[in-house]
Amino acid sequence: MIKGVFDGAGEAFGRCFGSGLRHVEAEALDEAAGSFRKAAAIRPEHPVVWFVLGLVLRGLGRQDGAMVALRAALRLRPDDADTLFQWASLLIERRLAGEALAPLLRLVALRPGYPDAAFNLGNALMAVDELERAEAAYRLAVLLEPGSAAVNNNLGGAILSQCRPEAAAVSYRRAVRLEPGSAEHHKNLGVSLLTAGNFTEGAPEYEWRTRQAVWQWNRDCPGTPLWDGGPLDGKTILVHFEQGLGDTVQFIRYMAVLKAMGARTVFECQPQLKRLLATVPAIDALVAGGEPVPEADCRLPLMSLPHRCRTTVGTIPGGVPYLRADPDRVEFWGRRIAEAGRRDEFRVGIQWRAAGADRSIPLDRFARLSQLSGVRLYSLQKADRPGQWERPDEGLGIVSLPDRDGKGEDEGFVDTAAIIEGLDLIVACDSVVGHIAGAMGRPVLLALPWLGDWRWMRLPDHTPWYPATRLFRMTRRNDWDGVMARVAGEVARRAAGVP
Repeated sequence: MIKGVFDGAGEAFGRCFGSGLRHVEAEALDEAAGSFRKAAAIRPEHPVVWFVLGLVLRGLGRQDGAMVALRAALRLRPDDADTLFQWASLLIERRLAGEALAPLLRLVALRPGYPDAAFNLGNALMAVDELERAEAAYRLAVLLEPGSAAVNNNLGGAILSQCRPEAAAVSYRRAVRLEPGSAEHHKNLGVSLLTAGNFTEGAPEYEWRTRQAVWQWNRDCPGTPLWDGGPLDGKTILVHFEQGLGDTVQFIRYMAVLKAMGARTVFECQPQLKRLLATVPAIDALVAGGEPVPEADCRLPLMSLPHRCRTTVGTIPGGVPYLRADPDRVEFWGRRIAEAGRRDEFRVGIQWRAAGADRSIPLDRFARLSQLSGVRLYSLQKADRPGQWERPDEGLGIVSLPDRDGKGEDEGFVDTAAIIEGLDLIVACDSVVGHIAGAMGRPVLLALPWLGDWRWMRLPDHTPWYPATRLFRMTRRNDWDGVMARVAGEVARRAAGVP
């Protein structure tokens, strides 16, 4: 390549280009970029100088400059495989996956035996939610490079995203065999197995999440060993919250299991849940994150309890209801709810926004519920400001209750639970409100996205976690209309008193 660069080139161009190469070898990328810029100014029609300038700028993290340089190289040499690959990779890096599809498709057509091209094509297709095409691209990459753990892992992801957990586990197992020390591959295998309802194999694999760099257990307890599932009689165990608020509400039930084993139980929760969880039985000491914790004989993150307690689908702990609303707050909000509507109406609390955008339901999809005869909707969506509720457009027919005593205080979900107690039914996305209502034993219609979380498994419409919760799954991707139409039918049935 270098010989071709200098053929017929002027002396000044050769000096600048050669200087740039020497700077690259010396890892002096800033100086290299300067030299290649000078060379490009002398010979702007030369594609190679633009190409190497783009690589150097990308290495420096200067994505805007790299875009300009690689675009120029591609314009001058539109079918060069290396340029197509680097250009597409940069687009994916900049979260412009849709724009990366055309160069990647061109590259795969030109170089069908190029595994990295097929792999990146799969990544781009996943980013734009073209799951079936992504699976095909990854399968090509696996054929070209069967020994790549990353390719097999991503193939598993494409398959799992199509709600085929058993098939996904096949690819994840292959990734684990190829790279047995990868926490990511093991954790993904665990998720696929748990989604399929295989807790026996899935829970140990899911434990690998604790080895991932993104996983952090905020409480540092030097000298306190992790509980290995052994006897607890007479011992104190510290369980620490992990992941989201809904996870805490769902898995806090395991404190009763530990208590039944003879343990003294200490639970460290998210601060905003402390008041609500004070009603949970079998917790001997409840502290919020950041507060001092009692000494313990052993410790464990909350989401590891299903594994350590050897949970199967048939032995998921019950005990519902294990959350109870404060009677004084129930009376207070009962009056507010009565003032906001009629005595004979069917009162439905709704919550539409979750921590993940894919689990959030567009608010306008609740319109068909508000139009049901005899049904009144109440907002359970917390606002960003403490002690306040989200106030939807009045045209949607959703009742917004007064803020908590007008004090603007964080109610710690105590008021949320009290309002839930005063309603006939809860309709929610996969969020903390749905978990609170489920843990209280209240009737819940839970609307799930296309790929529901592993905890909901593949059971069609029920869940062993919450007996009074009914699941409503998408039958097609991104089809909230279809989900909410079925939810509306169920709300109408219950409002009419049909058993």
